[in-house]
Amino acid sequence: MLKTNIKKLLENQLYYVIGKSHFYREKLKGRKISVSKFFEIELTTKDEIIKDQIENPPFGKNLAVHKDKILRIHKTSGTTSVPLIVALTKEDIKNTIKIGAMGFKSCGLKREDMVIHCLNYNMWAGGYTDHQSLECTGAAVIPYGVGNSVNLIEMILLLKPTAIHCTPSYLAKLEEIIKNNFNLRPIDLKLRLGLFGGESGLQNCNFRNYIETTWGFKAMNANYGVSEVLSMFGSECSFQAGLHFMGEGVIFPEIIDISSKKSLPIERGVTGELVLTNLCKEAQPLIRYRTGDIVKIIDNDCLCKNNGFRFEIMGRRDDMFIVKGVNVFINCIEEIIAEYLNSVTAVYYVLLKKEDPIDKFVLKVELRKEKTGEKEEIKEKIINDIKNKIGVKPDVEFVQEGVLGRTEGKSKKIIRCL
Repeated sequence: MLKTNIKKLLENQLYYVIGKSHFYREKLKGRKISVSKFFEIELTTKDEIIKDQIENPPFGKNLAVHKDKILRIHKTSGTTSVPLIVALTKEDIKNTIKIGAMGFKSCGLKREDMVIHCLNYNMWAGGYTDHQSLECTGAAVIPYGVGNSVNLIEMILLLKPTAIHCTPSYLAKLEEIIKNNFNLRPIDLKLRLGLFGGESGLQNCNFRNYIETTWGFKAMNANYGVSEVLSMFGSECSFQAGLHFMGEGVIFPEIIDISSKKSLPIERGVTGELVLTNLCKEAQPLIRYRTGDIVKIIDNDCLCKNNGFRFEIMGRRDDMFIVKGVNVFINCIEEIIAEYLNSVTAVYYVLLKKEDPIDKFVLKVELRKEKTGEKEEIKEKIINDIKNKIGVKPDVEFVQEGVLGRTEGKSKKIIRCL
């Protein structure tokens, strides 16, 4: 049962979309759509939107406003497919900033903070839009972006910010620079808050504990979003017990069964693919849009009294591969590696055959220098843990610490090269 206020927003948005979007008029073949039959509306996929933009460049037929109403243009990161061009009106930007600021505040960012913002400003929504959301909290923002990591550490030492916003994988690169170029430890930077987004990992307790111990700050899973829907709508609270859904009134969430594609109740324990519908977007509204993210509902309330349900990201359909009939999510491998961070670094890659079916995979991991003598013992433990917890046996290859590439942005962990 839809809440009354959400029902009205949805009703207005459906009316708007049918009147303004050529893409949806063609997709629905002239059929009338209503709130009462909302869950019967065919799902929208990213491939459809990409195809529309390729055939009708640059914005596609889903552009529901005149071009003179477009105030900003982004593109998606394109880590799993062709990037999408994302157009925003003044109202779209206002809603994005408002929800983003709510998320950063939930994670503990305060007016008295100074945050150094290290996401890509090059058309990616996580750069400039998140910058505005950070500023909307009242905190001072250092718009650093990505690149020149040595200078980044110099700026932190000079300006003494209290918080950093970046991808969690970037920390591994910074740790090396802090040690090799400055003869310091990450904790010496005296940051009090780490705000992270763009990748999974922080929901793993071992990985989070490693970061918090190494850097001396509170590490928050601060920034989950889907650029083409809403740049940011999932953030933790101080209890660090899952992402809160922050987008109520701006986007309508569903969880669908991966096989049947039927909508499931949003209640504790439910797992499925997250599907989103814009409730007030003007430029490129999306209806029942498949995000590709598999999520699990943790609960519908929290001690922090935030109204949004809590969820965790299990993985992406793109980050799942099948080995001898077993579904393997990259997050599950990440959780096991996080248990061995005293012996290996957090940098790893999964190597797969170029084509399915896959009968094995290779896990390439960096072994810490001081653990060289225990190499075979550690390898056997990791292999056994993966076999027991996931159900498939990998080949594990160790390389020297520092050999595998670090990244300043999102890291792609699965490589098809065998």
